[in-house]
Amino acid sequence: MQKAGILHIQRGFTLVEMMVTIAVLVILATVAVPGLQEYAVRSGMAAIRDDFAIALQRTRTDAISRNTCVSMCQLASGSTSACAPEAELGQWHQGWLTYVNDSCSGEVPVGGVSASDVISVRQPSNQRYTLDDNLKSGVVTFDARGSLVSGAATYGVKDSLDKDSKHARDIVVSKQGRIVVRLVQPSTGGSSDSKEGG
Repeated sequence: MQKAGILHIQRGFTLVEMMVTIAVLVILATVAVPGLQEYAVRSGMAAIRDDFAIALQRTRTDAISRNTCVSMCQLASGSTSACAPEAELGQWHQGWLTYVNDSCSGEVPVGGVSASDVISVRQPSNQRYTLDDNLKSGVVTFDARGSLVSGAATYGVKDSLDKDSKHARDIVVSKQGRIVVRLVQPSTGGSSDSKEGG
């Protein structure tokens, strides 16, 4: 008696099916990649903008709740308790330090900040997104009433690879301590309110 041969069926892709699949993937990638890049830029800039605006608001709230001056200074490179020296000022994307400032000085403290006075530390963010201030003061100080001791300032959030980015924003802090985030108009250089806190 003869045994019936076992029929083995080979399964797989044909060359045509594989070429069609690759073509579809290339089309999807061509459509999706620019959108993902735009999303990454928008998210990166929004992250540093929101972190800084929230840190300013928390510094102001801490000053009011502690009934003393509280300051926020630009963090010195490689430090967790020292404010940036004068040569590094104006680059808040390098990080910042929030601390109790009983002297109510609107100047960068010499010799660092006592560990017992440190409230919070924000380490450097993605260096592609810059956060610069117009005064290059390096410190923001709120008094017990929530007003600025150090004077009003504007902080610009920008994309270092795209100077005219539509996601650029200005964070404006008034003398009274009001914090407003404004959309920067690249063509005119002006700005308009887009969000405020206070």
